[in-house]
Amino acid sequence: MHTKVDSFRWSNVSLKIKSKNNSVCLIDNASGEVQAGEIMALMGPSGSGKTTLLNILAHRNNPRSAVQTGDIYVNGEHASLSMMKQLSSYVEQEDSLIGSLTVQETVDFSARFSQLRGQYRKEAVDRTIELLGLQNQKNVKIGNPIQKGISGGQKRRVSIASQIITYPSILFLDEPTSGLDSVASREVVSMIKRVAEEENMAVICSIHQPSTYTFELFDKVLFLSRGKTVYNDRVDKLVKYFESIGFSIPAYINPSEFVLDLINTDFSSSVIDDDRQDVLSILVDKWNSHVTPIEAVGAFEQMKSDDKEVLNTRVLLQRLLIKARRDIFTYYVRLFMYLGLAILMGTVWLRLGNGQKNIQPFINAIFFSGAFMSFMSVAYIPSFIEDYHSYKKERLNGLYGPFAFTVSNFIIGLPFLFLIASVFSIITFFMCNFNKSATGFFYYLMWLFLDLVAAESMTIFIASIFPNFVISLALTAFANGLWMSVGGFLVPSNILNKFWYYTFYWIDYQRYVFQGMMFNEFSNRNFNCDSQCHCMFDSPLADQCMVQGTAVLDNLGYSNYSKGLWVGVLIAIIFVYRLGSYLVLRFRK
Repeated sequence: MHTKVDSFRWSNVSLKIKSKNNSVCLIDNASGEVQAGEIMALMGPSGSGKTTLLNILAHRNNPRSAVQTGDIYVNGEHASLSMMKQLSSYVEQEDSLIGSLTVQETVDFSARFSQLRGQYRKEAVDRTIELLGLQNQKNVKIGNPIQKGISGGQKRRVSIASQIITYPSILFLDEPTSGLDSVASREVVSMIKRVAEEENMAVICSIHQPSTYTFELFDKVLFLSRGKTVYNDRVDKLVKYFESIGFSIPAYINPSEFVLDLINTDFSSSVIDDDRQDVLSILVDKWNSHVTPIEAVGAFEQMKSDDKEVLNTRVLLQRLLIKARRDIFTYYVRLFMYLGLAILMGTVWLRLGNGQKNIQPFINAIFFSGAFMSFMSVAYIPSFIEDYHSYKKERLNGLYGPFAFTVSNFIIGLPFLFLIASVFSIITFFMCNFNKSATGFFYYLMWLFLDLVAAESMTIFIASIFPNFVISLALTAFANGLWMSVGGFLVPSNILNKFWYYTFYWIDYQRYVFQGMMFNEFSNRNFNCDSQCHCMFDSPLADQCMVQGTAVLDNLGYSNYSKGLWVGVLIAIIFVYRLGSYLVLRFRK
């Protein structure tokens, strides 16, 4: 539960974007106050600075070239980032939801992240769903491009519900009525107002063009135009104020529409635009002379925060497990892809015999299995990016951090990757007629499993740096092509260019997998020479018209089977990739 907040204030807040040649002011000396139980609307034309101001108040990140000034107070004390994470929640304009979860599960997991427990949590979830008008959809999945789910407007309401259920002391909403019709917008704002009053919650939301009825639900409104404040006071004083400064609002006209039209300078001719600029200057000057400065009063006693990083890892694991079971993108598509790849490989390299003509096909099959299993890890990118966007939103709201996300993502993937490796191994090991023995099959499975884990770890690392599907797909494909090229199969290590040999060859996880599988296949297997007793490789068994498998390994430059070392190196590479992902998430602003 959050610490009680009586007031949330900001004074002379400005934001300027500076460059070499000029400086652009996005927010110019904005001040305001919202008391507990009140709901404020931020309004203005497109580009007026509504979302920018909302982000400043919520302590969201600004552009690197931005310079911010002014003060923000909670109960009279300067609000820090950690304080705002503890006390507030933010509903973004873009819905970042897990498509494979139902409406009820989505809201319920948000409640769990906020440490709501037992019967109280269940009642709170049901009440919130009912308040948002989602009771008929509570068992329907959110949906994604492949699986149909709820509508866009319903997703908007789910996003709001998932933050309201955390019962923050301060709630920020960016366009909460986006995608909703006028009736649904009115009901959503009415619900937000009711929750704010019942829970003593201070609510600030940007809103575009509400109906008269919806507008009158707000306690206060702040009108912005080009970053400047035109009005910031109670809604019920709006008409009287504009009348007092010479801009009477006609009867039967929506006051918010009248003001928005008055301060909109976007769609005007040059002559009219000059007139509108004069009107805007007048309105800004009138308001500046009307308003009184906001001072910091009172004191705020900050609640000692719990270590949510650890507490919520288990909850995150539960959610990811449900997602993994349901989301066809996460592992099921990959399972079918690997199943098809296994059948392809098994039928192409079907029942290879013990003749020496099969030595090279065996080597090719080993390379194909490891390299292409790695390459197909790109199929996990869409699912990870969906998880990343949810993580980004929930981290900013203080629910959990990069440690919980990284650890839970790694743990939840292991059993599914092992299942994929097992299915692939069972099909290919016996169809291709690899070295049949219990230990041979076990090590074949082990190498492929480590290969998959390393490949997915690399994919996640790249996608963490570039959480864009096209970019991460291209870079992951390039990286896999690099590992295939320098892994010792296409170009043996004893003739590989020195640059590649002393750099990427030693950190190529596919190389260790390939070597391990080669020793697993050839160290205890012999092949028959041709009918003339001509042997492809010289070996101690040449006088018996046979090629010893170790001779094949020697010819490729593989002399020692350092199985334990290679497994250790693979685990270290996996750890480095996961640590890299954590550090990227940890230090990303």
